[in-house]
Amino acid sequence: MNGNTEQSSHVINEIRTRITEKGKISFSEFMEVALYLPGYGYYCSDEKQPYREDYYTSPSVSPVFGACIAIQLRQMWMLLDRPKEVAVVEIGSGNGVLSRDITNAAGKLDIEFADSLKYFSTDIRDEVPTQITGCVISNELLDAFPVARFKILDGEIHEVFVALDDNENIVEITERSSNSLINEYLNSLETPLADGQKGEFNTGIDNWMARVSDILKEGFIITIDYGSYKDDLYSKSNFKGSLQTYYKHVYGLSPYQKIGQQDLTAKVDFSRVIESGAKNGIFNIGLIDQAEFLQNTGIVQMQNHLRNISLNINEKQENLHSIDMLCRPENLGGFKVLIQSKQQTELSLEKLWPSIDELESFAKYTPLKNNDHIKILSNKYSNSYIEIDDLFEGFTETSNQ
Repeated sequence: MNGNTEQSSHVINEIRTRITEKGKISFSEFMEVALYLPGYGYYCSDEKQPYREDYYTSPSVSPVFGACIAIQLRQMWMLLDRPKEVAVVEIGSGNGVLSRDITNAAGKLDIEFADSLKYFSTDIRDEVPTQITGCVISNELLDAFPVARFKILDGEIHEVFVALDDNENIVEITERSSNSLINEYLNSLETPLADGQKGEFNTGIDNWMARVSDILKEGFIITIDYGSYKDDLYSKSNFKGSLQTYYKHVYGLSPYQKIGQQDLTAKVDFSRVIESGAKNGIFNIGLIDQAEFLQNTGIVQMQNHLRNISLNINEKQENLHSIDMLCRPENLGGFKVLIQSKQQTELSLEKLWPSIDELESFAKYTPLKNNDHIKILSNKYSNSYIEIDDLFEGFTETSNQ
């Protein structure tokens, strides 16, 4: 039995055990086991390097991403009146490449800022400091929180559950939703959901924002992920929902295939992140595309600097192409960046951006890719895409009224 098969077997056995004990489990519980079962879930296997095997992330593509965030953190440090210690807590740090790129860049941008910076690179279940002055960062974390799934049938909300059939096969069933949190939220949407429409409800956002508020005494939150406001997320353009899988750079396998071996994600409802933040004393500054965020924190100046320096042609092309990927809407530039604050009111996005003169000055410190970063041009990842519902044809599904 190879490692992947053994890993999947442990995850499936855990799911079957839970279903046997309870009769059925919610999709969010299924997703939590598939991703986070200690020692065996997708994110918890010791041998797994998802950012290399299954997908790429902005920090893994180019160190310029971390350099731009370092520039933003320096600006936030200045807005906090240059405290002697400014803490940055990154949650969901994975292999730590973003933390290394940020701290390396900070040391070149501003020695006083670098000396004050205390960086905590942590994973979702790690203990973290509380009541800090500084910033909480996450990159592609919230999209991997377990989600409940629903479907509108005859005008009513039905929740998706996972069960076993008579042959012990994992099957999907739907039942009229009794989850008041889901029902109240979906019924509050300005545009009613259409019959047959599917979607997701992130079950971890409220606890997440309460945790962030506990971590942060004063400062900022930077949340980078893919998603949108609720009116777009639950519009007819997302009629089939946004649940997606990633396995070896192929999108769209059924969530009931490669259990424990593939990533499961769903678009983030940034409206809920903002609303939940407000309940925890966190102020919304703004939500923008990643491309716009990077443009305001120096990526254009760094790109121009790279074009003009003497560098091996292959290395130059690799670095420039990677920067381009960070900004292209069809690649990583379409991700969203949400910036929030605590005990920092009356701020706008414009007040967060450094001056053009500063960005021009910082460009001379533009970092180059190293072994921490994936080679884009040589790998030429195609990221094949399959519509996820196409793989549900023939999959057992029942609806209990």
